[in-house]
Amino acid sequence: MKNRYHIVQIIPSDSGKTVSFKIRSLTWKIFGILLVVIFAMGVFFVYKLSTIDAIIVSSRQVHEQNKMLLKKQQEYEMFFSELDSISTMEKQIKNILGTFYETDSSKLAEVIEKNRFNFVPLSKNKFNAELQSYANGGNSQNWPKVPSITPTIGIISKQFSSEHTGIDISAKIDEPVFATAEGKVLSSAKTKDRGLHIQIDHGNGYITSYSHLQKTYVKKGELVKKGEAIGTVGSSGNSTGPHIHYEILKDSVPVDPELFIEE
Repeated sequence: MKNRYHIVQIIPSDSGKTVSFKIRSLTWKIFGILLVVIFAMGVFFVYKLSTIDAIIVSSRQVHEQNKMLLKKQQEYEMFFSELDSISTMEKQIKNILGTFYETDSSKLAEVIEKNRFNFVPLSKNKFNAELQSYANGGNSQNWPKVPSITPTIGIISKQFSSEHTGIDISAKIDEPVFATAEGKVLSSAKTKDRGLHIQIDHGNGYITSYSHLQKTYVKKGELVKKGEAIGTVGSSGNSTGPHIHYEILKDSVPVDPELFIEE
């Protein structure tokens, strides 16, 4: 089969010499195929470009949504932390006000403020025989060294047990914390779990400790008096809210601090 040709002529407008090109039909077909391929690739490129742009826009939207969700999560964590603190305080609030029940944190703060000088421990908070002997047996001179007062104004939110060797007292942030007996400061430092922490040796076998403080006013080796402010309530260390963890050791053995609180 003979090769077929197409002639392309270029005719000048000024009637000059005409230029002619003879192009094989196969070349025209290849040229047409190339045009189709280039057009298809252009369409594909535009489609991909629009897809990538949509992905970038979607990624930005997802990023903003994640930021909003993270903020909401932090708000929910704070909310549930408050709820947990409120639920643990419910029993102690009932002990103070009898039939009172409230979950509003602002009202709880009002209750604490109203009863700051009317704190009445649970009915089991009686002096044991050893403390009675200090009061009635001629050893009154040693009484300042016995930890018999409340370390801060608040509500007992967690009681003493074999797993929890002390009591937690929920209170307002920066509420003063008092030495419950006179003695010498064994330590005043910060640890990972207890946060700002003070330990006092009372020189008679008793040692008291006060954890999760916001501030400390005493240093190691200082002498403190009974009722002296040694720091403030905080939430340092491993803590879910403002409170202090208060412990009493008698001859290195943990004892229930509620037994020592005077009625």
